[in-house]
Amino acid sequence: MADSKNEARDSPDAFIKSFIDPQGIVPDLQSRKKFLVLGPKGAGKSAVAWYMDLTASSTELVSTRDISELPIADVEKMKTGDNAGIGRTVTAWKLIILCALLDLILTDQSSPLHSNAEVQRVEKELRRQGFMDPTPVKAVLATTKNTFKVPVPTIGEIFSREKSSSVHLANIVPFVEKWVSANQKNKHTLILDGIDSIYLNDPKYFTSISAMVQAVYSINQALRASRSSAHVVLLVRNDLFSRLTLADAGKMREDFGADLDWRILSGQPRQAPLFKLVNRKAGSLLTNPPADIIDTYFPIDVQIGGRGGGAPQWVAIHQYLLNLTRHTPRDMLRLFEHIRRVTESGNLPTTRDGKVTQEIIREGVLQYSSKYFVDAINNELVGREGDEDSLVREAMVTLRHLPKSSFTLDEFVQECFGDASVESRKRSEKVLTWLFFAGALGNLRGGSETYMQFYHRREDTDVYLKGKLVLHNALVHAWNVPR
Repeated sequence: MADSKNEARDSPDAFIKSFIDPQGIVPDLQSRKKFLVLGPKGAGKSAVAWYMDLTASSTELVSTRDISELPIADVEKMKTGDNAGIGRTVTAWKLIILCALLDLILTDQSSPLHSNAEVQRVEKELRRQGFMDPTPVKAVLATTKNTFKVPVPTIGEIFSREKSSSVHLANIVPFVEKWVSANQKNKHTLILDGIDSIYLNDPKYFTSISAMVQAVYSINQALRASRSSAHVVLLVRNDLFSRLTLADAGKMREDFGADLDWRILSGQPRQAPLFKLVNRKAGSLLTNPPADIIDTYFPIDVQIGGRGGGAPQWVAIHQYLLNLTRHTPRDMLRLFEHIRRVTESGNLPTTRDGKVTQEIIREGVLQYSSKYFVDAINNELVGREGDEDSLVREAMVTLRHLPKSSFTLDEFVQECFGDASVESRKRSEKVLTWLFFAGALGNLRGGSETYMQFYHRREDTDVYLKGKLVLHNALVHAWNVPR
């Protein structure tokens, strides 16, 4: 399945059996050593969350909250009682996250918070205002318009410190943080997911998301200091994290970040962890699975070209398959799924020993490229409005009709706009940069047609618009662009 959530819900046993953790991230999250899971879209960050949920012990409660439906940009407008600014936005996020964590802890009937009258009174009011909802959209939008206060008992710690029977939301945050930091009998892990689904191409989100990351960091620091059994995990795209304005970004990533990385930067492609994942996924569905799906059912290499009279090239099967993906589980699993569908359709025969043929592979690749990969690239580019949306559409049409899969900036400008004006060049540079970071394009380096640099292969790679650019192999197949 394309979504780990659906797989985990429909076939939990198979999901657990086939789960792969190439960097050992799950133990680091369970031990509270890490809280930040970084990786590109489709790398399996949500799979980590579902695996932790499904395999939680009897003394651990795990809850995943999808924040994609929250009005992210409106969080910084919430009237918490603080002055406007980044500090207020961090406080607003702390309130949202702490309420979610408190809600999780209160599902645990062994928690001593159930016998705390002050907690019960404040929790009831926060729930009434909507802050305890799984997705507190109502509360966020309401507090952008009005400044709310929370009624508190006249006997208790809050009243004795604040000297008031109602306090601003900002003033309630330290007390909620103290409550969730109290040591509990069981462990409580809150996982925040859904950032991949937000339209992140608009800079208006960056300030709010930066504040959210800072809030999670601050909460976890407080939980660690009190040796709390509670923990907040944040799943975030690595390309987004690198674009955020965070004073402690480097320290945060080094000390508490866990990179979900499926790439193999050197060595044999057949050793890539993605193929281990393929074997696990296939093995979970078969009664007597072979040790290696590719060695058992695939030829050792694939023919490239030669069918139109030119000289053919033969590429090793593992390298060929990797080059059709962005080195993520989602891409690789969808590729194998489309090849499987073609095989099962029976329209193209297998070999006598049951292996897929070159024809089956080519048809599966074509269906994967045209039915999945093009949409995946388009999804990376959604969220732009007006002229930018039109620019993306024009660029995709231009790429589809290129006379050759490799091209220069000047050639693209001419193909897309039909002129060489400064404005057309600037617009081309902008959209080609977007396409590069979406994985649609790579750089050709050193004049070699075989040495290509893609962002998904090396994260420190940046687009180089003065040299040649090349379409991703899957787009070449989808659009039948000449090489």
